[in-house]
Amino acid sequence: MKILETGILIFISLLVYSCKSGTTEAVSLEFEQRTFDKEACVGEDCAKISLSYPFFTGSSESADFLNVHVEQQMVMFLNIGENQEIVPLDSAVKAFLDSYVAFKKDFDSPQEWEISVDSNVTLQSPALVSIVFNSFSFTGGAHPNTYRMYLNFDLTKNAPIKNEDLILDKKGLLTLAETKFRDYHDVPDSVSLEKDGSFFLENDKDFFLPAAMGFEGEEFVLFFNPYEIGPYVMGSTELRFTREEIRGLVIIP
Repeated sequence: MKILETGILIFISLLVYSCKSGTTEAVSLEFEQRTFDKEACVGEDCAKISLSYPFFTGSSESADFLNVHVEQQMVMFLNIGENQEIVPLDSAVKAFLDSYVAFKKDFDSPQEWEISVDSNVTLQSPALVSIVFNSFSFTGGAHPNTYRMYLNFDLTKNAPIKNEDLILDKKGLLTLAETKFRDYHDVPDSVSLEKDGSFFLENDKDFFLPAAMGFEGEEFVLFFNPYEIGPYVMGSTELRFTREEIRGLVIIP
């Protein structure tokens, strides 16, 4: 499943959700955590969808902007195969469940499908919001897939922040991140990552920054998903940095 880093502005038809309320301390922009569960079964085998994500309340432009992007990201997680059509969330849910029913009709298999996404606001300041998405999916294959991503938003412009715009000093951040990466994987300074041979490197020799980066409270997080910089058995790699460590390297909200 391809996962897009940003959504596209469209009007999204909402389903009926059960809600629990939440706020952040930093600014007055409030949100509630929406949850949604649905399944489709053929005999005893089922496809299941479970979503949890923030919905920003109020009539401000920022709330509307964030809601469109968050809900569209839910659609991206539900798209399977080559289908990357931009559709309302309820249409994406229906398409996923209908695909499972069609699969069961075509193949005599006890296989079940599952997608769950847990999304939360991890930082909210007057100028920036970070939202994390943790997904689990299984639609066949040797094992389930997990994926984490962050969406970062500039509230002064109501615009997504690309990773390259979040970083002030890429070379400095690469150096700092590689040091923590080596510590995480117990690679001594005397051994190059290339010579270690355990990792997938850029141009087969260079360390690189992951696609997933964002803020969680007072920390900045770099997250390598499985397969991104190493084989599946290596799992994920999470690197955390204090604000002092990244000062001058990354925009500090």
